[in-house]
Amino acid sequence: MRIKHLLCTVAIVFFSFAASAQTKVGTVNINIIVSKLPEIAQVKAGIQAYEKQLQSDLKIKLDAYGKEVEEANKAFATMTEEAKKKKQQEIFELESDIQKFRQNAAQLAQLKQEELMRPLYKKVGNAVATIAKEEKFTQVFTLDGNELAYVDPLFDITLKTAKKLGLKVD
Repeated sequence: MRIKHLLCTVAIVFFSFAASAQTKVGTVNINIIVSKLPEIAQVKAGIQAYEKQLQSDLKIKLDAYGKEVEEANKAFATMTEEAKKKKQQEIFELESDIQKFRQNAAQLAQLKQEELMRPLYKKVGNAVATIAKEEKFTQVFTLDGNELAYVDPLFDITLKTAKKLGLKVD
């Protein structure tokens, strides 16, 4: 019985080593590479311009609201009840529009950032895939967000990916 148990254990260890010998795992820090791409300056400028446009749009809405309230306050004394209700409804709709715009502005900015960053991540992803194929990696994990207990630095292809893209990473 002990011999069978020993042989079974040896077989499991042998197959474990054989299986692990067939895989090659690498890691890459994509955010470091993306931050070094020359296109990142253009993306940041695009995001800032979009946020500035959102602020400008909000200012226009706030100015229109302020003007509407000011005009309503001046005219309220001479308005009929029906005209007052109509004006109050218009002001309420402007307030609601401003509130919705403020709520959506952060989401719109995030969507714009993702849209502008997508080509950069695709470019780096393609370079990672090329290196992984060239060097016969079976898996490459990102270090951005994955929690790993230990990674042998020999398998980190961040520098090779940056070099492939013509970037210098310290």
